[in-house]
Amino acid sequence: MHEKISEYVDSRREDIIACLKSLIEEKGGSENSIAVNRVGDILSREFTALGFSLEKITGNMPYGDHLLFSNHNQEKAIILAGHMDTTFISYDHLPEFHIKGERCIGPGTGDMLGGLVVFLYSCKCLHAQGKLDSLPLTIFINSDEERGSPTSRLVFEKLTEKASHVMISESGGSKNEIVVGRRGKLSFDILVNGVEGHAGNLVGTKASAVEEIAHKIIAIEGLNARWEGTDLNAGKVRGGIAGNTVAQHAILSSDIRFSYAEHEAEIREAINHIVEINRVPGCISKMEITSERPLWEVSRNCDKQKHLLKQIEEAAHILQQPFATEIRKGTSDANFFGAAGVSVIDGMGPIGFHDHSENEYIIMESLFERVKLCSLVLMKL
Repeated sequence: MHEKISEYVDSRREDIIACLKSLIEEKGGSENSIAVNRVGDILSREFTALGFSLEKITGNMPYGDHLLFSNHNQEKAIILAGHMDTTFISYDHLPEFHIKGERCIGPGTGDMLGGLVVFLYSCKCLHAQGKLDSLPLTIFINSDEERGSPTSRLVFEKLTEKASHVMISESGGSKNEIVVGRRGKLSFDILVNGVEGHAGNLVGTKASAVEEIAHKIIAIEGLNARWEGTDLNAGKVRGGIAGNTVAQHAILSSDIRFSYAEHEAEIREAINHIVEINRVPGCISKMEITSERPLWEVSRNCDKQKHLLKQIEEAAHILQQPFATEIRKGTSDANFFGAAGVSVIDGMGPIGFHDHSENEYIIMESLFERVKLCSLVLMKL
């Protein structure tokens, strides 16, 4: 079985790279719905040609359509999930897709268009072996993952009820690790209203929203040592009009990652306290949650997940590939399944580095290795 898989993949290396290149060249940043939908059009043509039905789910602007593929009418199925949006707002400073030595370089190679190529060519491999029709597969590809999946979360929550096993193809670890747990995430904006005015006339009595934001930045960053495995980041600030104007409005965007369920309530309470207490008289603050993902604790992993992991380990051994597991600090859509106690693994994509930067790349050989691994795991299941 594995010899036929390897033969199929090795004979199509150029096609696999060309497919990855075509997806990256569409430049599908999360807020560019037109470009993301072009990525979706490519994937739709490929999967429907394999016999999958397609349901397009329209996401709220500015996000593109989500794609739900299926080749069965069964109550339970194996679910493959990934996202076609990249985090980049502008591609102007980013390199075009290219190959240099052992690396495929370009935005989205690892996060996670390379992972979508893994799933696509795994399905193509099964189809070539006459195995695809006998395997109930649901494939969900969303367009807003990089922004916390605000319009696709409900779809994921419905899919938790229909999943026998789930595989997510975010990048594999640097040593071929498969992901078996992820931290929880809370992202939020603090919006402060002050009183505008001319800076020269209000010294000593001004209610500056920017000054209040400064207090909140220090307070949030000051929480970093309080809970084990928790990181808080005051990441983006905007407000004010000019240096000689007292700022009426200011916004602070922040992000929290936490490792233990027992800390979540305390963390939220501490943040609420920071929002409610204003150090600058005349300022009023409120908080808006922008995205959140539940904690995927290893302790929630079920026996079926252990079975899935065993199949991956055995397949890696057969293919003479390294195998290891990791708990990853970042979040993904796997969190929705893991938090629900569903059998799920992540990191089935190629080995990638420097996600979300102009230096993003994958190890080219790992792209082919992951197609082989995923194909064999699906056949074993």
